[in-house]
Amino acid sequence: MAEVPVTAAQIARQAERLSPRRDETVAPGRAAEATFYRIVSYIREFEANMDAAHEVGARMVSFGDTVQFHIVDMGYWNPDIVTFDGLDEAGRRMKLIQNVSQLNVLLIAMPKRADHEEPRRIGFVLEKKAAGTPPAP
Repeated sequence: MAEVPVTAAQIARQAERLSPRRDETVAPGRAAEATFYRIVSYIREFEANMDAAHEVGARMVSFGDTVQFHIVDMGYWNPDIVTFDGLDEAGRRMKLIQNVSQLNVLLIAMPKRADHEEPRRIGFVLEKKAAGTPPAP
């Protein structure tokens, strides 16, 4: 994958856009939902800098071995659970169920899956899902 150079100014703008605002509060019992929306923002920002040969994936390193998979969906269950659905490189389904207090996700650029002509941009899909708009086929 051709690396896209990221300037210090871009990093500062990203941090400003994605950082919690001082007046932002999380409603009691809705920490998972707030975490879900924050992760969607990070995924959208990450995908904006990817080329057409790659799509977003995640690498989880707290399972003994490194587990890497294509993210195909996300969800949450308030007050404290966030889920990641995906496929590993062999096409096996995976679901990570994580407490928001233990959440660490490394977003990575993975070569798009062979069964897709275009890379799947999950950030747009998640945003439409959250807004109640059905995603395009």
